[in-house]
Amino acid sequence: MYRPRLNSIAVFAPALLAVAVFSGGCSSQPEEPLLRQFFRASQLRDNTTLANFTAASFDPGTDGVVTSFDITNVTEERREPLMLKDLAKAEEVARAADEEFSKKKKAYQDANLEAIERVLKAEGAKGPVGGRDAQVQSAWRKWRDDAATSARAVSDARSKLNASRPIAELSVQNVQGIGVVDLTAVDGQLVSKDVTLDAQVRMPSGETVQKQLVVTLQRAEVAQPGKTEPVGGRWVIAAIKGA
Repeated sequence: MYRPRLNSIAVFAPALLAVAVFSGGCSSQPEEPLLRQFFRASQLRDNTTLANFTAASFDPGTDGVVTSFDITNVTEERREPLMLKDLAKAEEVARAADEEFSKKKKAYQDANLEAIERVLKAEGAKGPVGGRDAQVQSAWRKWRDDAATSARAVSDARSKLNASRPIAELSVQNVQGIGVVDLTAVDGQLVSKDVTLDAQVRMPSGETVQKQLVVTLQRAEVAQPGKTEPVGGRWVIAAIKGA
């Protein structure tokens, strides 16, 4: 009958415990794997991989290659409302107002088409405009100026919405526990923190220099049906700059 060799186990147990303690003492900071993946993919110009977790870039042709780094500081997390819902509503309101304005502008244009054509012809020839046509000219100029203002309001609202989408969408993309979600229809928060690195960087010239870099990490936390607490997405590299 087989019997375990207890003496051998007793001999090796302290050694195993020492290895376990040593390994625990050398554990890396939680931000390190993501940063290593980022710098490795940047060095290889692996844009397919980078597109999954970063909106920032570190181009080896201009910024160099990070060969090693130490994390020297991680800030406290900062929280702010996830504004996509409000920004989407603002874009919708601006677009509806622009559509309504365009209808009124077209109605005026249709009612005064001949006069507007005369005004445009006179303006093209740099000739005088008199009588009722002068009134139409003044009114049509205001319609055109207001049309430009209305279109700019739509463009600005859309730009703000589009600028805020990538980080949040990357953060919740394919994350277990977060279903397919329209981020413009849910409440949530954007969580941010800054990680400071002392990095060895091999420059495009071949020289290796030490640089201090600050990497901003962000993630979205979104409300989910049937859950009392918001569900957190994964961390995304939002920006990287010199300290």
